[in-house]
Amino acid sequence: MGESADGGDGGDDANGEEERCEGPLGAPKSPSTIEAMTACCTELGGQAHCLPNVPEELKGFVAECGGGGYCLPDSFLESGGAEPPAQCTAFGGSGVCLSKCIPDVAANMGILEADTCTNPDDLCVPCVSPIDGMPTGACDILELAACVGDEPNPINPVNSCDDPATCDYEASCPPVIDASSLTACGVGAHCVGPALIPAEYAAQLGTCEGSTDLCVPDIFIETGGKFTAATCDSVNNAEGRCLSVVLPAVADQADLLPQATCETGEKCTPCFDPISGMPTGACSLSCDTGPTEAPTTLQNCCGGAGKCVPRGAVPEDQTDQLAEDSCEDIEEDAYYCVPNEILQSGPFPTCTADSFILGEYTGVCLSDCLDFGIQGIALAGGTCADDYKCAPCELNGEPTGAPGCPP
Repeated sequence: MGESADGGDGGDDANGEEERCEGPLGAPKSPSTIEAMTACCTELGGQAHCLPNVPEELKGFVAECGGGGYCLPDSFLESGGAEPPAQCTAFGGSGVCLSKCIPDVAANMGILEADTCTNPDDLCVPCVSPIDGMPTGACDILELAACVGDEPNPINPVNSCDDPATCDYEASCPPVIDASSLTACGVGAHCVGPALIPAEYAAQLGTCEGSTDLCVPDIFIETGGKFTAATCDSVNNAEGRCLSVVLPAVADQADLLPQATCETGEKCTPCFDPISGMPTGACSLSCDTGPTEAPTTLQNCCGGAGKCVPRGAVPEDQTDQLAEDSCEDIEEDAYYCVPNEILQSGPFPTCTADSFILGEYTGVCLSDCLDFGIQGIALAGGTCADDYKCAPCELNGEPTGAPGCPP
């Protein structure tokens, strides 16, 4: 066959056996020839060596070596790239066995499994991403792996478990990603690299502590984002969905949202904002077909500056300053009048004031709808708008716990 284009030895036939064909990486390499090449992927403990050059279609797929050339798994070099990798099943769909020495495989080692791959360096990489449904490029290797001059190998996909004709991920299928293999970031949630999360979902997620990873509810991880959240009765018995409290939008209102029939780590989030009647987005996630009931808004109280919230939806430790009298016309002892800014988690304007009891102080503006009790005589309006008092955030160096103050 002569000298190959990559500077190799044109094939090794130490045992006098029939010489194998040349592949896209040149002639097959013997173990002794590979051993004499520059090793790479040593930081991962993988078996790979540097080849001076590779076909253009492979350059974006493999890593570059620090001293020049490209880092190829030894299994590729042994056949010159003519032997296709073994096929396997990843996340219920078609996959191929590829070495952790390939950058995209190394980046996702935490969620990939070996499946039927026998090479200790190999993991089963899906042909199509279970997260966004886009080709990963892994199965392109199947077509490239052929003897020079031969027709490309046909791709024989493994049947997927999930039915593509339905939106929700099949409950009988294995999880798209085993959440238990990831770092936990809350009850029923784990950390996932941002590259695996579509941009439209990433904007709704918080980050994991000390990391750029995103804190993702397990239902999203295990279904690849193909799910319908459970329906529940939210504030004022309005239609809602069970959503994880790791979602920032849910966490902001968690104290005022009922547990209802939701799992631990979830709260029943209304389909519509109980104040404005506008959609919250809770009932349009993923496969959800949307709310089945019309918006239910809370009744005004305190001249429209607050809303009547059912007693059961208000945490016991937050009721001391809430009035009831302006909600008595609905049902006696059943509702608290909660200022709108508390329901909406702000904004709480900062203020300064000068009280004959407290002297000069700074704080936040809180509605007169709150029952300040005897302490109210010490509070001044200061720079707040009419019908608001300036509540101090600290007294004698100790935090007061006033809503809107820094923790």
